[in-house]
Amino acid sequence: MPAQQSASSRNKGNNKANNIADEVIDFREIFAKYLYHWPLYLLLMVIFCGAGYVVTKIIKPGYEIKASLVMDDSKDNKSSKDNAALEQLDLENPPKVVENEIEILKSRSLISKVVYDLKLWVNYSRDTKLVKHEDLYGKSPVNFEILKPQGLLDGHEFEIVIKDKNTFLLKGAGGKLKEFHFSNTLINSFGTWKLVPTSNISKYIGTTINIEISDPDLVANTYQSGISVTLADKEASTVELSYTDQLPQRGRDVINDLITRYDEAARLEKTNLTQNTLDFIDNRLASLKGELAQAEGQVQNFKSSNGITDLSKQSDGFLQTAQANDRDLQTVNVQLGVIESIENYLNSPNNANAPSTLGINDQGLTSLIQKLADLSQERIRMLANTPETNPVFDPINSQIKSLRSAIKENISGIKSSLNAQKRKLEGYSSKVNSSIKDVPINDRALVGLERTQTLKENLYTYLLQKKEEIGLSYASTLDNARTVDSAYVVPPKGAKRLIPLAAGLAFGLFMPTVIIFGRNSLKNRIISSKDITKAVSIPILGELTFEKSKNPIVVHDKARFALAEEFRTLRTKLHYLHDKKEKGRVTLLTSSVSNEGKSFVATNLAVALAASGRKTIILEMDLRKPRVSAILDIPQDHAGISNYLNGEATETKIIQKSELYPNLSIMSRGTYDDNPSELLEQPSTGILLNWLRENYDDIVIDTPPVSIVTDAIIVSRLVDVTLYVIRQGYTSKAMLPFISNMEEEEHFPKLNIVFNGIEKGRYGYGGYAGYGYGDYVEDKKAKKRYSKSIFNNFFKRF
Repeated sequence: MPAQQSASSRNKGNNKANNIADEVIDFREIFAKYLYHWPLYLLLMVIFCGAGYVVTKIIKPGYEIKASLVMDDSKDNKSSKDNAALEQLDLENPPKVVENEIEILKSRSLISKVVYDLKLWVNYSRDTKLVKHEDLYGKSPVNFEILKPQGLLDGHEFEIVIKDKNTFLLKGAGGKLKEFHFSNTLINSFGTWKLVPTSNISKYIGTTINIEISDPDLVANTYQSGISVTLADKEASTVELSYTDQLPQRGRDVINDLITRYDEAARLEKTNLTQNTLDFIDNRLASLKGELAQAEGQVQNFKSSNGITDLSKQSDGFLQTAQANDRDLQTVNVQLGVIESIENYLNSPNNANAPSTLGINDQGLTSLIQKLADLSQERIRMLANTPETNPVFDPINSQIKSLRSAIKENISGIKSSLNAQKRKLEGYSSKVNSSIKDVPINDRALVGLERTQTLKENLYTYLLQKKEEIGLSYASTLDNARTVDSAYVVPPKGAKRLIPLAAGLAFGLFMPTVIIFGRNSLKNRIISSKDITKAVSIPILGELTFEKSKNPIVVHDKARFALAEEFRTLRTKLHYLHDKKEKGRVTLLTSSVSNEGKSFVATNLAVALAASGRKTIILEMDLRKPRVSAILDIPQDHAGISNYLNGEATETKIIQKSELYPNLSIMSRGTYDDNPSELLEQPSTGILLNWLRENYDDIVIDTPPVSIVTDAIIVSRLVDVTLYVIRQGYTSKAMLPFISNMEEEEHFPKLNIVFNGIEKGRYGYGGYAGYGYGDYVEDKKAKKRYSKSIFNNFFKRF
């Protein structure tokens, strides 16, 4: 026993070292395990790649539509001849901020107009064999027209069948069809509507058309989130628009219509500004026209009543001085009038039309007034879609308030300066008038009248000229942006079209791996010797390859050359395990559960021992479920071990000689007994084995599975060596703690493991089992068996 414990300690130390070495991942083994199931990989890759190919044919790729604009800047404005009049009247718009224009392009108001322009809230489709709901944008046989909407339009869908060019069938509840003419007006829950045939009607006769109506506001939200507007270059004012759609034509229409709507909005804003200026000039001209006519009439009446034909030359100098002073005074009065109109504009919060700054040369004031007008226009645009109480108005209201305060401060200073200048000119005018007191009264009166006439006439002529110039500018209003590239389609990259195929290939590789891994994990079976050595310290005496055969005795089967050689190797190792003992060697074979190949290993080991010239006997001590008699094809009704233990037969009476295998004898079970464990507990069991030790070289005992019954443990005290059979892919890993416990409690002497049923390549283990044996076999069938063909066990590889 101490020697056995010493050997056990050495084995534990060796297994510990092996476990440390086994911690290194063997990728070759893992790869071989999965490669064994290549038909499963091939099948699933064909299925998934085929599905990916079908997807590429059915699902249309998303096409990216792009366009680019160049926003207007200050240099372009100053260089434009058409804007000369606006510049002189200080009515030119300031340079646009590109970021603001980007927000305008993405604004919901513009996109809503696009949705209504293109009727994107109505979708027409049909079902084909390959495509369900094929979109008929731009080629629909009918147009849906809502004549009188009622309630929400969202979520309404109906089907029609085109009967002919004049009539259609409407599918109602329960799939019933009702015929209508295209001229008919229909009424339902969402309002009054009708269908108008298009030029494509003849192509769809007999076709079912699906018409889906959505809420235009929701559709606008969808397109607003899908349209991207970005600044192409920070150093330039080029803006790029992009949108992705499965229908290229629809995408182009959306982008082009959005650009058109943006240009119209910008043009309308400039038109309103110019029109406001023209209205101001017209009002001023109407006023001056009456004043000029009155001045001319006064001059004419004065000359006529006083018979004056020419003025005195003495008054020429005074007249010139007075006229110049009066012109300056009139200019100041005009400027004060402009200041007054600006004050009225500031005191009227709801007026978004900017007043003219004609005659005011303060560029700062002009810029502030223009900014205030722009903010007022922006606030009016926002009021079109947003309630005034919305917090989004807080920033713009704050800016407007700040600008009004700044303008008031500015005009206060200007007004003070103009009033001072006016008082100065009036004082100077008084001096001039006193200087010409000596001029005849008639001449002085005529000069005053003519001066007034001249001033009115000059101002009237100036305003008429500016009106004509602004009229020309109004006729040729400049756009804020210039289209560089109209909407165009970016062809989808080839790599995108291969995505479904690549996904199919990935799934074809991933799913079999998951299936194999999950299958092996759920089984929780022992796959390799590493699984054994990690859990127990029992040495593995030999490994036996799985080979399918009709004859269970493989030692003499030339077609099973590899497995026969493995049994011979096991026979040789057993010789050293018995410490080279030549006679009376007792070897017990057991396992954890049934069907692990225990009886198969015991029988072939006994045949291999007999084939080497050793007198061998095999004992069928699995008294509950015997298998040895059937394997060796001997009569099962012959007296056997149970008869001997019951005292019904002697040793020699229960021995059967094998006719096929010389030197081999068999002790079968004999008559069935209800209490086999109690039967084996009798002293006669030891007497029998002692007798066999004296008469045989090797005694091989086949016992029941040790985890089911205790028969093997009862007999183990009488044997020299125990071989514990574990079958690859069958024995559960849950049995390893039980086996380890058997060793620790030393129930079996010289316990060793035989790893049975190793399948070549199936579990990534034993890939070299049988390798090279074909070179030593003459039999053609055997050579073919040991060839490394990937088609071996084809259906089992799934």
